[in-house]
Amino acid sequence: MVKVEACISGGIPDQAMENAREAFEGGAETIELCAAMEDDGLTPPVESIAAARRAFPRNGLMVMIRPRPGDFVYTENEIREMEVNIASAAAGGADGVVFGVITENGLIDEKYLQRLIQKSQSKGVSATFHRAFDVLEDRFEGLEMLIDHGVDRILTSGVAWGCSGGALEGKETLKALVEAADGRIEIVIGGSVSSGNAKEIVSSLGQFSGPVSLHTHSGVQENGVTAKSKVRALVEAANR
Repeated sequence: MVKVEACISGGIPDQAMENAREAFEGGAETIELCAAMEDDGLTPPVESIAAARRAFPRNGLMVMIRPRPGDFVYTENEIREMEVNIASAAAGGADGVVFGVITENGLIDEKYLQRLIQKSQSKGVSATFHRAFDVLEDRFEGLEMLIDHGVDRILTSGVAWGCSGGALEGKETLKALVEAADGRIEIVIGGSVSSGNAKEIVSSLGQFSGPVSLHTHSGVQENGVTAKSKVRALVEAANR
């Protein structure tokens, strides 16, 4: 089974609760809670995390840990802020956190990655490396590094960050990444995913082992909010 992850807006608690409820009722296996989706997602307030937790009672509440818009090259003070935010997310009921750390040279920042992983593990939450992964020049080297460091999930479109196109355009790279992962880490596929293209994306992966999820924001929205009918349609399309 291919799981569906709904990326939901949650800048304020009421918004987080409504979107989380729709995602839950639509059958999403997991949700990624973010504030400021116009900035590609930032850390939501603790009150929104708690509200989403009440509306999404199954395991699978992932919380974005991103302190500012822009690149994924962080200062020591920003990393400290992210560590605090991981602890707050866990206290608010999160099952996992989502982050990415890159050096100025476009490599995974191993020092900061290890600190964030250690904080996540100490608080009992899983770790997803977000689409900062698509910044990497060698994503297969990055895949092995993230596995070695104990990351649980990787979000990727298969397309280089900043380039046009989504998961359909990146399907060959995605297939290769799923094969290389070989069940050792969950590959979460994002990038213009919808019920209209889910079947083609999944089919393009061929036979695979290990966990794979489809992730989308706009693909499960109706009039700017998460809609359970859209979520349900994507769940059905992903497993046709």
